[in-house]
Amino acid sequence: MTTRTTNEKQVIQEALLILKDHLDPLKFFQFVAACNLGEGDYLEFKDKLFEHETHESLYQKILEFRKAKEVMDN
Repeated sequence: MTTRTTNEKQVIQEALLILKDHLDPLKFFQFVAACNLGEGDYLEFKDKLFEHETHESLYQKILEFRKAKEVMDN
């Protein structure tokens, strides 16, 4: 019988990718801050995750996400 172990860092990174796609960007960053994930290896991962993003592009994504959520809620 073989067992498969998963590196904790990989699990966290995978979970963050899922959350990034399904949460309002502001809520995503609040979650990361609340879990103290803004330290250590996360900073490197964050840089890769958002390497093509600017403050403006993230702001636009927040607006689009909220608008889409309003449509779904109505």
